[in-house]
Amino acid sequence: MWKLFVLGAISCAVLAGCAAVTPIQQDQPLLLPAGDGVAAVQFNALDHLTQVQIVSAQSGGETLEIPSVPVGKSTFLFEVPAGRYCLQRFYVGRVFIYRKFQFGDCFVVPAGALGFSGIYSPRAKHGQIVTGQDLDVAKESVELKRDYPRIAAQFLQPAPAPVAAEAPTPMTPPPAGNGQVSTWIQHHKNPLEDSVYVRNNTRWPLVIYLFDLYDCANIKPACTITHPDFKLAPHQTRMIMQIAPADPQGAYAFYYRFSYRFQ
Repeated sequence: MWKLFVLGAISCAVLAGCAAVTPIQQDQPLLLPAGDGVAAVQFNALDHLTQVQIVSAQSGGETLEIPSVPVGKSTFLFEVPAGRYCLQRFYVGRVFIYRKFQFGDCFVVPAGALGFSGIYSPRAKHGQIVTGQDLDVAKESVELKRDYPRIAAQFLQPAPAPVAAEAPTPMTPPPAGNGQVSTWIQHHKNPLEDSVYVRNNTRWPLVIYLFDLYDCANIKPACTITHPDFKLAPHQTRMIMQIAPADPQGAYAFYYRFSYRFQ
């Protein structure tokens, strides 16, 4: 639940965000250290927002700070350790708005990849603040390409090119490797859960034969390795798993990886 206060100023100790990660300023290719990813935080704001903070759901994690969010659509990129991050507090004018003792409007940043926040759209509704979170991956990608074209080219997979009907198909599929499969997470609020999606970017059918959930906290299903025999046709997108908090009142976190082979 969001809390609202009208304040002239608020101390550094209360905000707990004095030493924070600030947005990437230049649109240029990134060389990420091991274990880091890129958080793409996006807004479609009706009002000017200030002192926006996005906190790590893991204890001792980083805090992402945006000094000013203009009216309209905007994108902010951060280089951060992989993990789960949640919109926690911001100002609208002199009104301080924060979420107390809970996490919400969260997203996941994978190691070595880009994680979208969804497009946040804070709105006043019936005396309350409602923070919409549009998780449409296509919309998020369009905004990123507009604001950071070089970084988008580094991390976003191009749309699969159509295959001409007369084009011959090679008998032997390529070996498994980078770029042949895309994966992302879509966050849902009602019920609270994360859907893991995968897309086959090639012209050959493939099988995901191993799926590993690891470094988990407060989730269901079990944090373990499974062997799903999950099939994907050429250029097909499917949801491979849904993950939810075991205790809906508590923070949760997880990482995943998988192995695949061509049929």
